[in-house]
Amino acid sequence: MSRGVNLAQGETITLAAAAARTVGANGVGQFIGGERKRFVIINAITASATAAGDTLDVFVDFSLDDVTYYNAVHFTQQAGNGAARTEYAVLDAASPGTAVVNVTSDAAAAAVRPALFGAYLRARWALVDAGGGDTSHTFSVLVYAL
Repeated sequence: MSRGVNLAQGETITLAAAAARTVGANGVGQFIGGERKRFVIINAITASATAAGDTLDVFVDFSLDDVTYYNAVHFTQQAGNGAARTEYAVLDAASPGTAVVNVTSDAAAAAVRPALFGAYLRARWALVDAGGGDTSHTFSVLVYAL
């Protein structure tokens, strides 16, 4: 019963509640401890109603100390006039990889580093306005931890 959650069952964690966002930000780090071995992460974009050149990049990061974060997921980049879509990524401790992964920079768009784990988890997003000052994307990031 760590964190008041029955760990025999899955746990849903909200990293970014559904909202329209006009600037990039780092979400608040969520303490998740070390009990979970698999994470299903959902990025649901419900509206992107700006210029085609505007972009949204959504990331999910892990940290050991809630200070230094490492990128585990970089969802597909969304254009400002892109259609609503939902994507998911799976992080699984059973997929440890066979080579060193450089985490100095973010993963490429639409890439997953499936074995990156830590005690803290956060969403992060970057918005680029190609001009006009009207960039806005509505999205949420939810995690189901197993």
